[in-house]
Amino acid sequence: SLAIRRNGSVACWGENFEGQAPSDGIQGDFVAIAAGGIHSLAIRRNGSVACWGENFEGQAPSDGIQGDFVAIAAGHFHSLALQRDGSIAC
Repeated sequence: SLAIRRNGSVACWGENFEGQAPSDGIQGDFVAIAAGGIHSLAIRRNGSVACWGENFEGQAPSDGIQGDFVAIAAGHFHSLALQRDGSIAC
């Protein structure tokens, strides 16, 4: 499970066998989060996407995704992100 704290960091709890929910959470200034099966995503205030957890199918690249994103969604082995201009990254 994930939650955004008031300071913009992400709190995580639950199963963490692939690094998708580290007990120390994720530091940053995030505005949106999504939990997949074994990975997690968060949109930073600057519009880029941070990813952590398993990346079997390229669903959570450790370097994240640059762009101007406004929404994200995570499935078991996939991720989607909507950019401000209406285009979709997946």
